[in-house]
Amino acid sequence: MKQLVSSWVEAELKGYRNTLGGAIKELNEECGMSINYSRLSEWRRGLYTPSPKVIAFMLFRVYPWALLKVGIQASSAQLDGLEDLILDMKMVDGNRQVDLA
Repeated sequence: MKQLVSSWVEAELKGYRNTLGGAIKELNEECGMSINYSRLSEWRRGLYTPSPKVIAFMLFRVYPWALLKVGIQASSAQLDGLEDLILDMKMVDGNRQVDLA
């Protein structure tokens, strides 16, 4: 899990141009939790493992960025297909979202 957490941080900072604080805030909002920088650091060092809900959210954010990083330009339909294979997706107000329940 250390690699996923590190990749998520890199994707948020470099891929999505998010701040670490903004990324943690979004993670907290999406997953219904309240983690801070120190918990993220513990996950990155492998001291603790994120919950399945957090892992699903991180995968959702990481895999489009990871594909681009290795030179694969996936279409929206291809990304949607990958999401459906890997994650439990739902429609909310006409938008696809990870079902973290």
